[in-house]
Amino acid sequence: MDDNLSPNQSLSLSRRLFGKNVLATTAATLLPTDAVAKTSTVPASEQHLGSKPEGLSAADWDEVYAKYLNLLRVYGKRLSAEDKQRLIRVLTTNQQMLVSIRSFEIQNGDPSACTLRLRS
Repeated sequence: MDDNLSPNQSLSLSRRLFGKNVLATTAATLLPTDAVAKTSTVPASEQHLGSKPEGLSAADWDEVYAKYLNLLRVYGKRLSAEDKQRLIRVLTTNQQMLVSIRSFEIQNGDPSACTLRLRS
């Protein structure tokens, strides 16, 4: 107890103060220290996925890594090492296809490339 409080006074703790204390404690335990952060010079995506393929930019590779982490979060316990390697290949191939699609610029007024034509 605080030395400034008399025995009859109780320490007041608001929900806001409690929330700030919980947040600060959680952040302090979850965030890496400077010593741990400086030991890893390889990006996290390369630690899990290997080196970045030639055709992908850093942003595209980060997108592959984010998708990979999400799939590990959902299905990680059920995947074998072989499944994880296959998952990396599939995600990388799909991202390379997306790069080629995203490079094609269209405007709002451009007509559709394919249309549905019903014959009667």
